[in-house]
Amino acid sequence: MVKPSAVGPATGNTEGDDFEVRADHVEEGLIRRETVMGDWFDKVHSALEDRSLTLIVGPRGCGKTHMMRFTHLRCRDDRSLPLAIYVSFNRYLRLEPLLKARSDAGSLFHTWVLARLLISLHETVERLADLHSLQPFPDLGFDLTRLQALAARLERGIPLSVDEEEDASSLSVEGVVETIRRACQAARRKRSILLMDDAALTLTPEFLIEFFDVVRAVKRTDIAPKCSVYPGTTEYGPRFHAEHEGQTLNVWLSTDHPKYTDIMGQIGRSRYPEGVAGLSPEFNETLMYTAFGVPRAYLSLVRSVVVAKSEAPQRALNRAIQEHRDAKVSEYQSLEKKVPKFATVVRMGSLFFDHAVQEIKLANDELAGKREEKQLQIGIEKEEFRGLSKRMIQFLNEAGLIYEHPEVSHGEDRKYRRFTPHLAALIAGRAFAGRSRGAVAGATVEFLRLKRTKHPVRKRLETFLPPGAIDSLSIDLPPCQNCSAPRVTNEQKFCINCGTRLADPSTFTRLMELSVGEVPGLSPFQKAKCEEAGIKTIKDLISLSDPGTELRRMHLIGGIRATKIIRTIEAYVDEFLS
Repeated sequence: MVKPSAVGPATGNTEGDDFEVRADHVEEGLIRRETVMGDWFDKVHSALEDRSLTLIVGPRGCGKTHMMRFTHLRCRDDRSLPLAIYVSFNRYLRLEPLLKARSDAGSLFHTWVLARLLISLHETVERLADLHSLQPFPDLGFDLTRLQALAARLERGIPLSVDEEEDASSLSVEGVVETIRRACQAARRKRSILLMDDAALTLTPEFLIEFFDVVRAVKRTDIAPKCSVYPGTTEYGPRFHAEHEGQTLNVWLSTDHPKYTDIMGQIGRSRYPEGVAGLSPEFNETLMYTAFGVPRAYLSLVRSVVVAKSEAPQRALNRAIQEHRDAKVSEYQSLEKKVPKFATVVRMGSLFFDHAVQEIKLANDELAGKREEKQLQIGIEKEEFRGLSKRMIQFLNEAGLIYEHPEVSHGEDRKYRRFTPHLAALIAGRAFAGRSRGAVAGATVEFLRLKRTKHPVRKRLETFLPPGAIDSLSIDLPPCQNCSAPRVTNEQKFCINCGTRLADPSTFTRLMELSVGEVPGLSPFQKAKCEEAGIKTIKDLISLSDPGTELRRMHLIGGIRATKIIRTIEAYVDEFLS
């Protein structure tokens, strides 16, 4: 959406350039001057500037950071707009060791979030004071140097000093709220927005729940949090109801959008004009579709083709598409290591994705030469997704390998979930080539310009996986309960790191299949509500990406009761495996 800081001469020679595709690394001047505007982006910026709590949803690279940074700069420059505090939480994973080392890790993370908010607030007000000559410079009521030291020590995992422990205990939501209001008054703004970027802390769900507790607590009529999250797997916790707290806005641009190529073309011409100018229209449009609605991917693809001077143009294009497809698949498969308890689910997701790509190819082979239509969607009855098969789809969605469209009804009581597999995989797999042997850009673009068929390829979920695979989906054995070292094999009896006896496979399996009704500590009412929410076994609860939200959908279940149910079951699991 912005020009690169340096892209080489006008000839389009970008080899060795320092072209930057990540919005968090692009300088402010370029974001301010070169951001693409229009209906699609105006809707997002309006949501970011309004008074409601807003969740900006989309996979990596779809523009969440760019849109937040641009909104921050626009608010900073225009005194009629709210006070905008931009803060990134991309360092959250540095605090993960605290979960093993400190019993109060959640409290320390809570402190870190508040400290980061205040540090960013100070930076914002300091810049406003320079821009708008705020006199006198407002005293925000905290020592910035000590706050920065506190945040830095937490991120490095260094034990806090006595003074820093006191600083940590002095931070509170109410204190932060009052500080923001003082800053608003000093800046002569009526209200404020908190642009909380990189809020999808999916690798530490314990912190994620704590984070949304802060978001809910800091929300006021004059303070509106805005959070960027991932689709599918962001866990909001038992006390944060995403559907009721505010609005959710999907910023992942669908390839079905009527102005898809116009919007992507605007981004390319503004962000990387020299690169786009070096491509033929057919090559450029092919790369737009290959990017699958992700601007960062589109810009990277353009650069990859432009710098490949030693290759024939079509070969360079094919290589770029295949490499992008492989990179996206590898990114998804890395979830096996990031969330090892779902390794089997992730592997089954790979099989589902490959089969979905093949089904789209077969459908388009049948359409070739018959009708002026294309097929991009798979349709599966909603009722077929349950338990871990739901989680499988969520992981694919978060990684950006499938785009989920709104549900559609077929008849009175049949609802279909519709998915489009990543177009890079479809193009690389020649899903739009018909029965021809080649994969020429012009033919691909011509096919993609066709009208989409009215109905998706309707299949049963079980046809996308090996026989019996859905019923065999399971949560993988946990790491050592004492030191968290991973298991080498399923047959392993003792931890190779600390020697602790591990829960054997049969014990773990029995635990996962145990009825929630048998968990001690749950009242008959709580057990009935779990059953009503479809949580019949412990595995059903653990497989949910956001169990708190599922429970709160039940009548008479609010945040407190949902929290108690989840903590009771989790405590039982920990005790069982200890």
